[in-house]
Amino acid sequence: MYVVVVGAGQVGYYLTKNLLSKGYEVTLVDWNYDRVQLLHQELGECVLYASGSSIDGLEKAGCARADVIVAVTGDDEDNLVACQLGKRYFKVPKAIARINNPKNERVFRELGVGTTISGTTSISDAIERYVAKKQLTTLLTFDHNEMVLLEAELTPDSPVAGKKISEIALPYECIIALVLRGRNVLFAKGETILEPKDLVIAISTQKGQERLKEILLGSQEG
Repeated sequence: MYVVVVGAGQVGYYLTKNLLSKGYEVTLVDWNYDRVQLLHQELGECVLYASGSSIDGLEKAGCARADVIVAVTGDDEDNLVACQLGKRYFKVPKAIARINNPKNERVFRELGVGTTISGTTSISDAIERYVAKKQLTTLLTFDHNEMVLLEAELTPDSPVAGKKISEIALPYECIIALVLRGRNVLFAKGETILEPKDLVIAISTQKGQERLKEILLGSQEG
């Protein structure tokens, strides 16, 4: 998971430290040379002197391969521009913006920045929720920890979205048991067609769950 953070103020600084501590790849972008030099001494090469609200700056930050762009400057306009460029020009899947004036929230949402929040912890939590949607979540283990009950939320780009269960080449040691669709519980049958936002409940061996993840959610590489 690669995250580009725009804005090296207190929020951007602590957010970057938080993400790095969790093992994420992060680039922190800021146009304040003195601030960048100061943080570079502590955080190292992940701090980049560039404009996060320009195509050139975001290109230097490797935004084209980013999974998430987070704009946390003290200026709502700069945050909006960074997120717009990230999503529309660089095709970053997820954009998160800090808003300083609550009145601007509606504008951000209308322009496609669906996640607008304030505070380091809230932003970190939002990224964690986004990551969780790309992973299998273990509900319980049984049979001496050899078997696991898992859930996965399908996204529009999930390889199995739009397919019948009978068309999915599941590993021998994995089965789809239930599909939760809104308030409806569907018992998985061969003719059941999986849809984006479905919550798939599956049973797998410990060894088979990585293959199951790839089948349901696709490759998670950069």
